[in-house]
Amino acid sequence: MSSPAARKKPARAWWMIAIYIVLVIASNLVDRRLDTDRLAWGNDYMNARGAQTVEIDTSGLAVNLNPLPYRVILEGDPKSTLPPVVLIHGSPGGASGFSDLAPWLAEGGRRVIYFDLPGFASASEPSSTGSIYENYSSTAYAKIIWRMLDAMDIDERAHIIGWSNGGAVALRMIEQDRDRVASLTLLAAVGAQENEATGSFAFEHFKYKVGRGLLVYGAKLVPHFGAFGPASERNAFLRYFDDTDQRDLGPFMETLDTPAMVMHGRHDFLISWRAAEDHYRKLPNAQLVMLDAMHFIPMLKAQQASEYLNPFFARHDTPGAIAMTEYIDLAPLPERHGADALLHKASDAVLGIPWWIQLILIVLLVRYAKLVGLAITMLLVSTLSVDFGVGILGMLGGRAWWLVHGSHRINRPFTLWGWVRGVAFILPVFVVGILGAMTTRWLTLGLGTVGFVLGLVIMVSVFALMRMGVTWEGRQRIKGEYSRITNHEYWLTGVVYLPMLWWGIKRIASGKGLLPLTAVNPGYAHDGGIMSESKMDINRKLGDGEIEDSAILHCVLIDSNENTQARIDQTLHALDHDAKLGGYPVFCKPDQGERGRAVEMIKTQADLIDYTERNSEPFVIQQRHAGPMEAGVLWVRHLESITGEPESNQSTKTQPSGFIYAITIKHFPVVVGNGKDSIRRLILGHQRYRAQSRMFFDRMGPRLREVPAAGQQVSLGDAGNHAQGAMFTDGAHLITPELSDRITQIVDRFVDDQGRVFDIGRFDIRCESLEQLAKGEGFGIVELNGLTSEPTNLYDPERSFLWAWRMLCGYWIHAEHIAKARIDTNTGEPVDRESWKKIKRALARVMFT
Repeated sequence: MSSPAARKKPARAWWMIAIYIVLVIASNLVDRRLDTDRLAWGNDYMNARGAQTVEIDTSGLAVNLNPLPYRVILEGDPKSTLPPVVLIHGSPGGASGFSDLAPWLAEGGRRVIYFDLPGFASASEPSSTGSIYENYSSTAYAKIIWRMLDAMDIDERAHIIGWSNGGAVALRMIEQDRDRVASLTLLAAVGAQENEATGSFAFEHFKYKVGRGLLVYGAKLVPHFGAFGPASERNAFLRYFDDTDQRDLGPFMETLDTPAMVMHGRHDFLISWRAAEDHYRKLPNAQLVMLDAMHFIPMLKAQQASEYLNPFFARHDTPGAIAMTEYIDLAPLPERHGADALLHKASDAVLGIPWWIQLILIVLLVRYAKLVGLAITMLLVSTLSVDFGVGILGMLGGRAWWLVHGSHRINRPFTLWGWVRGVAFILPVFVVGILGAMTTRWLTLGLGTVGFVLGLVIMVSVFALMRMGVTWEGRQRIKGEYSRITNHEYWLTGVVYLPMLWWGIKRIASGKGLLPLTAVNPGYAHDGGIMSESKMDINRKLGDGEIEDSAILHCVLIDSNENTQARIDQTLHALDHDAKLGGYPVFCKPDQGERGRAVEMIKTQADLIDYTERNSEPFVIQQRHAGPMEAGVLWVRHLESITGEPESNQSTKTQPSGFIYAITIKHFPVVVGNGKDSIRRLILGHQRYRAQSRMFFDRMGPRLREVPAAGQQVSLGDAGNHAQGAMFTDGAHLITPELSDRITQIVDRFVDDQGRVFDIGRFDIRCESLEQLAKGEGFGIVELNGLTSEPTNLYDPERSFLWAWRMLCGYWIHAEHIAKARIDTNTGEPVDRESWKKIKRALARVMFT
């Protein structure tokens, strides 16, 4: 019989499908309304500008206009005998884009003609919205414009201005009727194929076909409610580029004797200023005017543009005038320094790489550098050294590859929608990334390297918030990351130890340094317990194998061996024949390890074999204490037991050899089921566990999908280690005379073969209950740590970091005094200089993990 949860899932799925269908239908209705509104707005604009209706003969054209009337705006004196100016808009665009520029060009009475190309804005009346244009190419548009001028009885020479993609149309008009063109102006325009994005005909047309499939047809399946713009405009925009062949325009430009002006914006983010300089070189009779502008010169720089265009038109109203060919640079490239110079040098270097190699490099960059790779890609796209199509395709490929083979389990989607969302994340990244890249470049220009790093950090942070902020799971992970930042228990060891920096500097300045501290714990390890201790050796010194004490948990050492099968046989033999281990479960851990590395509870023979195969270094198998509680007891030796003199704050009577400095109570991670949520969601929904969700996801593996019953407890870990998910709290109330005497008794018999003893460190203990532990009963020693063991109660989340720092400082001051006493009494000595070099490298590694 199926469970209620199982019956609810299909019902919920059908509801989701139904809601999706309703949203898609509603979105498509909005899309249709946007098209109608767009045409209505366009017609209102045309009427307001006094548009004329022109009937043109479309017979013989490679475009089906049904035929349609044309609505044309004519500004200036209709009776002017001066050659008119014909303005051709780009894609996307329309006649309204020239509303500012046209009046400036018509100021002297010259006729200025502009209109909507087929498929754009109000190119047709609302009654013709069902028309299907068979060809949106620059060649077809050029023919249409000539027919339109003929229908308007304009058969004299005309000044042609092609803005943006209209540049290709303007060039085709010259190709079709050169004698009727008085002059050519490429206004922030494309022309030669090699300057159109990647310059590859195959890739560019592949890009626009894919774009059409996604934004025209695919968009019908996405409830976007007009966010992508009107469908007819998307279709016209993409068809305009896709139907246009620019491969021959470069050679054609080199043959032109038509007077030409190339006007461009130095900061054009759609068509690089390099394209303008290339067109200037190709056109024999061209003048180049480089403005301090972006792509939208007709809207933003109309008056300034007219100041150069009007004299240019006047010069060439009459055929035969000598063309001006100078380069007027109103926005010289700035002299760049530092990080800004390096960024642009890198962009120039990337620009020289073939697009397909760029694509491969971006895929690799995003696969292995993840969000940083996305930010760097967007920087290159913003400098126009990488085409936006190459950038998007490369980011999609790298992202998909990372999700499939590189991502951590916590990032990898586990539903079809999750995969779609995970890959499609690149699309909003592109939109936001352009703004972020421009901001980063601006910061780099002003602040140098600091600005570049700041901009990059901002971009990566925004991308991360975008990626995770859209889902419940992602938002829980953001909360978890916030907890890691604001709670000192998750900080890097190096940050937690910041208060000790001044103490260390003082020791170094006084000539003492840190090396003398290794004189402590002479019987524990030759370096005091920083990196050289063997867990097996320490357990023997505690009495394992020599005395009967329930507090000493039995261990067996498994040596390293190149023969994996021999190691497996050794481990299986130990479990089968060593009765003191007590059988499964047991704990396995490296003989030399730190911070819970590779500590695992082994429950079955299969687990034991798997652990042995994965770990080639020597490790110990340790008897498991049933627990269930675990604590850390930090013990410190009295100086009197080293020097023979009572400490200043102690009476003269005989004192115990040491005392308990701190106790940590360890709480194991457990989630409680509610009958609805999976273990995955329970972890992310837990205020504490989501801060270590990555580690828990690794541990739980396939069980993450399980849905525990209401009230069912699921253990997330059995190791009493903070890095393994245990919570540490201060257990000072457990420090009793009984426990102090019991721990001191164990320490007093800790003696190596040369009679050396233990001074300072932490016992990691499992016990039946905290009450019994306080009585000094019912516990087993999991591990004894040396000098670097630290008072782990400092990670108590309820305690302030100032309190934690006091505990830490007190511990190291005790260690300092003990080390001095050992050196003064010749009962301990620091390590040699070579060993100290190795220790410093190990400490650096631990401090920043």
